[in-house]
Amino acid sequence: MTVQRMSIAPEYVSFYAAGRRDVDIPMHMDRKGVLTSNNCINIPALYWNDGDTHVAIGPYSEIKEAREPDSDSVLNTPDLEFILFDAIDPQFAIVHVPSDKTRIRVWIDHPTEPENVVIAWG
Repeated sequence: MTVQRMSIAPEYVSFYAAGRRDVDIPMHMDRKGVLTSNNCINIPALYWNDGDTHVAIGPYSEIKEAREPDSDSVLNTPDLEFILFDAIDPQFAIVHVPSDKTRIRVWIDHPTEPENVVIAWG
């Protein structure tokens, strides 16, 4: 498996990682950092009119980050996949995983408007 790289511009300043599309999105009024639940991860992004958010996603064994992740959680992945999407786009990426529970680590370079996001699974 290889690391996927993409540039996205979510309309609502965040995007989601989930094992399926029909999930409740974790929210908080201060909107700082990565918000998690067992079924969904809410990841901040740049405002769409400020430019693209650059996302790298891949297996943890292929992700080289020098610091601890900003989020480290276990996501329910009952269909053996997790999907990156937002409120408008049904899918930015889909990743097939080997288990119905998948450890997801996320690094962001700013707590509310990151330009770079790294997501490692496994």
